[in-house]
Amino acid sequence: MDFPPLRPTTSQSKPTTQENGAYGINDVMLNGFSSVKNNASTVHPLELSERNYKDNNLKIQLAMARSIQGLHGPIKLMAERKAASQVGRLPFLPSSNVMLDALEGGDETITFEDIYNEALEGETLRPPHMVMEKHLNML
Repeated sequence: MDFPPLRPTTSQSKPTTQENGAYGINDVMLNGFSSVKNNASTVHPLELSERNYKDNNLKIQLAMARSIQGLHGPIKLMAERKAASQVGRLPFLPSSNVMLDALEGGDETITFEDIYNEALEGETLRPPHMVMEKHLNML
């Protein structure tokens, strides 16, 4: 059984040339606005790995569960994740996804959002009757 690689792989390729117009400048009407991010030639090697960390970690967990428990291991884990992500609340209550967060191990780690998340930027409570009327198309 082959496990997913731990070393980051570069599967994305960046365009090296930019199409220019008649006078040697970018034709905005055809190509859109140029961006410094698109023109950057070098990218840090860990950027792609950090961007895909959750997906890679999930693949490794599922591959290990399959090698240890058989085929039913990853199926059971994915069914639990799907059930945890579909747990809903009434529309006027803020969602927390505590069950999914506990399954993914996010309750054991401290992330950027845990430290710098301010109460002013959170979801606001709305009047429950108006939200339910809008949700049920009664307005």
